[in-house]
Amino acid sequence: MQHSKSLFKLLAFLIIAVFTHAVSAQTVDEIIAKHVKAMGGDKLGKLQSMKISAEMDIMNMKVPITTIIVQNKGFRSESTVQGMTVVQAVNGNTGWAINPMAGNNKPTALPEDAVKSLSNETDLTGLYNYKEKGYKVTLDGEEDLAGAKVYKVTMTLPGGVRRVNYISKDTFYILKIVAQTQVNGQDVMSENVQSDFRAVDGIYYPFASEVTTSAMPGTKMGLKITSLEVNPIVDPKIFEMPQ
Repeated sequence: MQHSKSLFKLLAFLIIAVFTHAVSAQTVDEIIAKHVKAMGGDKLGKLQSMKISAEMDIMNMKVPITTIIVQNKGFRSESTVQGMTVVQAVNGNTGWAINPMAGNNKPTALPEDAVKSLSNETDLTGLYNYKEKGYKVTLDGEEDLAGAKVYKVTMTLPGGVRRVNYISKDTFYILKIVAQTQVNGQDVMSENVQSDFRAVDGIYYPFASEVTTSAMPGTKMGLKITSLEVNPIVDPKIFEMPQ
């Protein structure tokens, strides 16, 4: 009799666990579907490239940044600091940088973890078609974020990078992203608070954000997009490491 009771309790627990998982999976898929619709829906599937011009406010300096991305292929960012231009680029599974601020005016190969980190940025569509991309997602509850009710949806990329997306229960925009990655063998946490969402060719983007990172404790970086081009023609040679 005692054995039967124990077996019944185990079955009951398993049924609850399976049912709870099914409800959570359905709920997270519903949230993501509403988020994708809010960001532009199927238009995201036609997003192949992007050029972003922005200005970063960091340590009382205005730093212009130009970033060009080709979906799942290439990433190149150029920023000018105190008259010196810093370049970071990824071309598939390889990456390189030019950093005159570190006394290096010639292109040098980026370490593997930096390449992986920047390669993640070549996905322009985020949670769109996340299953096909091999991303794993979980719904980790709800929170208040500066007065806004949000869902916490954690996305884990195939390489192990985790991003917690704080999705507004009102607009279904992502209001904050907390990401964990590795840089030079060190775990780095970054937080990106997004606002000022605007439509460009039917797709919505945050034109303002505030970034903090454990790599620079106590420093806040404000970023404002000045122009954003959707699907510009991009010469793939710009991602190649100069000889």
